[in-house]
Amino acid sequence: MNMPTVTELMSDVLDLPRTDRTYLTKKLLESLDKEEALTETQKHTLERRSQELRDGTVAAMGLEDLKEAVRQKTA
Repeated sequence: MNMPTVTELMSDVLDLPRTDRTYLTKKLLESLDKEEALTETQKHTLERRSQELRDGTVAAMGLEDLKEAVRQKTA
């Protein structure tokens, strides 16, 4: 038995009644909230980026500025 593709699964899910889609959405979001252990590489990257923010090597960017930068790159 083959597993359905995400596209096939999404098509089936969108055909469900609203209450079932709501339940499924809640369960999917709950599954994303579960903490997963970081790999050593992820930990190193997180610490390096945090240090760069603390020592001023890089500056944080607000959401609107980020959106504008993306718009300019894709235009």
